[in-house]
Amino acid sequence: MTQSSIVSAIENAILNFAPYDALATDDEVITYRQFGEYVDEFSAKLQTSAKPGEFVGIEATRTAAAIVAMTGAMVAGCPFVFIDPRDSRSQNASKIASLDIKVVARTADRSPVPVIAAASTLPWGATEEQQPRLVGVEPGDDDRIAYAIHTSGSTGEPKCVLVRVDPLGQVIQDHVRRLAVTTRSRTLQFARLTFDGCITEILWTLTAGACLVVLPEQQLRPGGMLGATLEDFRITHLKTTPFALTATEPTPGMSLQHVINGGGACRPAVVRKWSEVAAFHNAYGTTETTICNLLTDPLTPDECADGVPLGDLVGEGALHLEPVPTGPEETAAGRVTRGELVITGGCVALGYLTSTGVRRFLDGSGARIYRTGDVVEERDGRLYFLERVDRQLKVRGYRIDPGEIESAACRCPGVVEAVVTAESHDGSAQGSADALVCYYLGAATAREVRGHLESVLDGYKVPSVIQQIDALPYTRNGKVDRDALRASRRAEPDSDAAVPAAEQILQLARRLTGTTDAGLEDNFFDIGGDSASTVILVTKLKELGWMDVGVRDVLRAENLRSLVLELSERSA
Repeated sequence: MTQSSIVSAIENAILNFAPYDALATDDEVITYRQFGEYVDEFSAKLQTSAKPGEFVGIEATRTAAAIVAMTGAMVAGCPFVFIDPRDSRSQNASKIASLDIKVVARTADRSPVPVIAAASTLPWGATEEQQPRLVGVEPGDDDRIAYAIHTSGSTGEPKCVLVRVDPLGQVIQDHVRRLAVTTRSRTLQFARLTFDGCITEILWTLTAGACLVVLPEQQLRPGGMLGATLEDFRITHLKTTPFALTATEPTPGMSLQHVINGGGACRPAVVRKWSEVAAFHNAYGTTETTICNLLTDPLTPDECADGVPLGDLVGEGALHLEPVPTGPEETAAGRVTRGELVITGGCVALGYLTSTGVRRFLDGSGARIYRTGDVVEERDGRLYFLERVDRQLKVRGYRIDPGEIESAACRCPGVVEAVVTAESHDGSAQGSADALVCYYLGAATAREVRGHLESVLDGYKVPSVIQQIDALPYTRNGKVDRDALRASRRAEPDSDAAVPAAEQILQLARRLTGTTDAGLEDNFFDIGGDSASTVILVTKLKELGWMDVGVRDVLRAENLRSLVLELSERSA
């Protein structure tokens, strides 16, 4: 199945399932017969405004018209890019200029048939100073472009990826088969249209004669709102993010049959929760390799106790691991079991559109290849995500994959999610990164998390600070806001002279280790203290007035009570 066969599959669905629901919004239902008429009307208009192979912009609104426009562009043989009016004028102007877009499909008065507007007439149309940059592409059958998608920029500057036509078909066909999509299925269109996850949601639905439910963003808000939407619209197929799955609770009133985690690392607690109400799958893929490369069969909590696998191959391609610098562990002789995931073959996109043309994803021999930048580990024939290569940390002389520690923390009973960062031990913004800090969600205590990590990790990987939090902060792109987490630790302890010495020392010990229930009977090192935090503790104690305290005092103290007594006697 290629893009042309995807179009054929949609046309067959229109013909064979004419009375069935194709699209459902909050105020209307569109049958496949009506959908076919709208697509034909739009594609006929488009063919008078754009030539096959020319890029078409589609206004990224959560409406039936946007879905009609995407399908109509495919029928007309025009590659497309979604343009979100909420993005900055410069971002959208750059998309239009770089892809040489002349027309944009827009939603008008909630009509299911888009109108076609000249790009130059739009508020965010390209300026005269911006010149088209889509050069260097001589389309052959293997290089025909289906769509362009812009990465979120979470690992650097956003990049424009040109995705080829040919890989799409097999990806969609594999999803339809593995997720058992039928004419009775109802998929919630969850992903933003400027994120490539929307492509699979839309196409696995429309090629199988199922119903795509398209709703305003406020009805998709994770938590109670999303839960109500899943119930009210009888959603059977949901692909969403780890954050949404963590924040939302399944209910008996839901009609879910298949739930897919995508867009981030999946945790055992999420599998436990959602596998009770539906077949639960984990998915992995990159924009540069046609959306999805790995998808699991339905998972059970027992098989995910030690981590959630990435899945089996989807679409056309192959993969292997290339070594990356890690800690002192040794890999099996002659075989890489941990490394950067490299994807090759037909699934690989054309390349990045740059200021000088297309930078193709090819190796020296001309074979298609993409290095994902993701560190994964093979265990018992399965792949598990560890971390981004560019997020590896250097702390205390060791190179560390924070994702490995996060995954280990999430295997602790009572931990739902965890994020590990490298920070200065005193929480200051200017300090050097001399401490591993683990923030976690869940009912487990910091002591329980520390004990678990000490039992499953080498000592140098156990975070110095383990801090329970009420909620994780997220950026607009749905990524964990690590800067906000770091800022949350910068509050200084109370230095009021009226505060008893014992309480001042407890405040310091708790902040330096994250053990919020630390008491006077605790030994500083048993609750997470280390050489670096000892130096910080001594410095802070001096700032609080104990000028003659030294590192030796902390090392010799049986517990925090004895340290308090020692310092109090000196102050008497």
